[in-house]
Amino acid sequence: MPYYPQGQKNPPPKGHTVLRRVLLCLSALLVGYGVCRLAGYGIDWVYSRITSRELRQIAASAAPPAETVTVGTPEPHTPEPETASPVPSAVPAAVPSEAPAAKSVLLPAVNYPNGLQVSPRIRELRKKSEYIVGWLTVDSLDEPVVQKDNEFFLDHDATGRRNANGAIFMDEDTLLVTRPYTFLLFGHNMKTGAMFGNLRKYEQFSYFSRHRIIRFDTLYEEGQYAVFSVATIRLTPGTAGYLNLAELRSSVRKTRKKALGTLTALSVHSNILDVNEEDQLLLLVTCVGDDDQRLVVAARRLREKETPENLNLIRNNP
Repeated sequence: MPYYPQGQKNPPPKGHTVLRRVLLCLSALLVGYGVCRLAGYGIDWVYSRITSRELRQIAASAAPPAETVTVGTPEPHTPEPETASPVPSAVPAAVPSEAPAAKSVLLPAVNYPNGLQVSPRIRELRKKSEYIVGWLTVDSLDEPVVQKDNEFFLDHDATGRRNANGAIFMDEDTLLVTRPYTFLLFGHNMKTGAMFGNLRKYEQFSYFSRHRIIRFDTLYEEGQYAVFSVATIRLTPGTAGYLNLAELRSSVRKTRKKALGTLTALSVHSNILDVNEEDQLLLLVTCVGDDDQRLVVAARRLREKETPENLNLIRNNP
């Protein structure tokens, strides 16, 4: 039997020592990887703020939005007027004029009051990024809205540079040659509050009341929208809280009306704002909870002669 000095423990087996060193190395590598990822997110956040600040400066220094410049053809990412449908391709095409009885079933195409004229502000912004198709202002959020496809801007900023913060982007199926009945805008729910990171504040009634009006200007038109629903929806059919967002883009009155009813019923706040299938909608969508959930802040465009002070409110929830 080997002899060891009194009070000294037996040394650990050689295999245990090697294993412990390997585990320590792996732990150090994981910690290092985590630190690098955090640093990368931090750098992306800084660059995202720099890009946003540059674009805000361009927007602020541009000519007043009321002045417009006529363009010969629609801007990039906008289909040609003579071939494009006023609604997404998944929606039935416009009914021919020889079928007047069916006209009431579909919502009519609505042209812009000034035609396809681009505001100088958006025109100047597009010199920095051809993807920009609008500008969104919600409380402290003051960001460009871009459009390409529904994947690219998940990890690229508004100028097209890779960035984990992404950008606020419009659904790829939204056509701008006529006034869309629904705008679907997507953005990351960033913990820093960037992009749509602060949308959950709308679940608080005090915040909802103070920030009821959202400003969204597109290539061809300015707009103010009043929030009427703040809802967490499910994307899987048959589950509680399911809502098919595509139905809110439908030009079929019945389909759109039914989807609006579901959206208002799911709202965390009682609906006191009149809304119908003919209203133009603005939907801000971000991830919450699990992969099947989305938070939707829904607003409708202010109607003619309507102001933030005289909104058409209803007393009771239907």
